[in-house]
Amino acid sequence: MNLNIRARIFWGLDVLRKSPIKKRLYKISKINDGDTYNTYHKAELHLLLKHAKTTTAYYENIETLNVLDYPVVNKNIIRDNLALFLSKSFTTKTRKKIFTSGSTGTPFYVYQDHNKVLHNIADNIYFYSKCGYSIGEKLIYIKIWPDVLKFKLKLNLFVKNIRPINVYSFEFEDIMYHIKKLNASKTNLSIVSYVSVFKKMFRYLDKLPHNPITFKPKAIITISEALTDDIRKQIEAYFKVKPLSRYSNNENGIIAQQTVLSGTKFKINHSSYFIEILDLKTDVRLEHGNLGRIILTDLKNYATPLIRYDTGDIGVMELDAHGVPYLSKVLGRKIDALYDTNGQIVSSHIAYKLFKYGDFKQVQFVQKTKKEYHVNLNTSEKVDENAIAIEFKNYLGDDAVIKVNYVNEIPLLSSGKRRQIVNEYYKD
Repeated sequence: MNLNIRARIFWGLDVLRKSPIKKRLYKISKINDGDTYNTYHKAELHLLLKHAKTTTAYYENIETLNVLDYPVVNKNIIRDNLALFLSKSFTTKTRKKIFTSGSTGTPFYVYQDHNKVLHNIADNIYFYSKCGYSIGEKLIYIKIWPDVLKFKLKLNLFVKNIRPINVYSFEFEDIMYHIKKLNASKTNLSIVSYVSVFKKMFRYLDKLPHNPITFKPKAIITISEALTDDIRKQIEAYFKVKPLSRYSNNENGIIAQQTVLSGTKFKINHSSYFIEILDLKTDVRLEHGNLGRIILTDLKNYATPLIRYDTGDIGVMELDAHGVPYLSKVLGRKIDALYDTNGQIVSSHIAYKLFKYGDFKQVQFVQKTKKEYHVNLNTSEKVDENAIAIEFKNYLGDDAVIKVNYVNEIPLLSSGKRRQIVNEYYKD
């Protein structure tokens, strides 16, 4: 089944269904590629808040329709009071349960209505197109997959031309096997994967006398984890293509993404979300250019209205030359942030500097208290612990206490990823 047939089948089926995807894609493109998002947000927020007030118990007593007067909510509040957030306009048959494990591995889910599900499909098509990938082309998707794929999922992946690769089976032999297969591919392909997968791949490939990768993907999109400058450069060197980072989550969808034209700027999905940046510890809104919590209002989910929802992530929002907001930084989850001994946030990317001290299977940086930090290393060799302590004191403070621990394994979360940064000291 070639690209033209796949694309024609997809859009043909959409026409038979009265073009729900095409219509949404047109509107998404108009909002995200234009400058009318303010007017659009005002209208969409009015409709959403009115719906939430009249159909949910959580919001029924809020008098205002000004979103800035609504309380900030998070996973814990929603998980403990889910019934209050559910709209009585939908039943179990007219809504879809969406699961996410969360960074701590604690299960969390919300419901989405049919319009939200369709809008997310159109969002995906739009943002894939901004990376150079077209629907129907081969997509290599490296993430946590079930050990045995059910027939329905296998058929769905085949029709969409998606080749799943499981991160659980991604050692040197597996990596070389997949590279050989992709080298032999004669069709256009793109890759979606965790940043940590590329890090693991390059640790093996760096030891080889030459680059074994001869295929050139149309696009590489990294997900779930922050794309650091060193991994970006390595991807460019090995694959001869500039990687683009996507910021998304399961409960909402694609929130923002780097594109071919935006470079390292994250283009915000204005058609689906109203974004705010709040202070790290209070609900005070910050001016553009300041680091804070990423708060979103999902404009399309009416089954479980998520209004001023704390994503748990931190980032910076700025204005481009045309006055349109974009995210200049997405630094990951607040609970995965590090603080120096003076209580100032520092980039969690400093943890990647550990790899210069040895060929570790896994690493983890843990902030235990205000001034105590543990470095967990899965390695069979001793390292220069004093050198590690001296280097990291440059970032964390001269009074930082840094302890190196040797471990046999850093456990996986249910998402298939490992927490490289853990902050046991900072509490909301």
